[in-house]
Amino acid sequence: MQPIEHVVTAEVSAPDHSGGRLVVHIRHRPDDPLAVRLDFAPVDGPGQSAATWVFARSLLSEGVTAPVGLGDVRVRPGAPYETDVELCSGHGRCLVRFRTAALRSFLARTESWPPQVSARVRTELDRTLDDILRCP
Repeated sequence: MQPIEHVVTAEVSAPDHSGGRLVVHIRHRPDDPLAVRLDFAPVDGPGQSAATWVFARSLLSEGVTAPVGLGDVRVRPGAPYETDVELCSGHGRCLVRFRTAALRSFLARTESWPPQVSARVRTELDRTLDDILRCP
């Protein structure tokens, strides 16, 4: 099964009012079906990744309609037809503004994966919980 990728251009702004446009590769991989990856690159520097953020796919799917998230990643509806993703790190924070239609299109493609992905998620989750809860 192939990863799902959607390439968009997004507006990025920081609290100091700096910002610009970045190319964002939104990725969903079969080996990590609960996560999405945002790979950022400058518009004028194709092929160069400036940063990668990995977070729960559910944040993105829920955040297009209502504010969600605590901590490092927060997603919420923005201006009409836009969705804001706020990213925070030890280096600062920034706001990335996406077209909601682009995010919905990407999310719809991730929902069309075959049922074996759901089975794999359940298996991996069960295995992880067993490891965590195992008594010595």
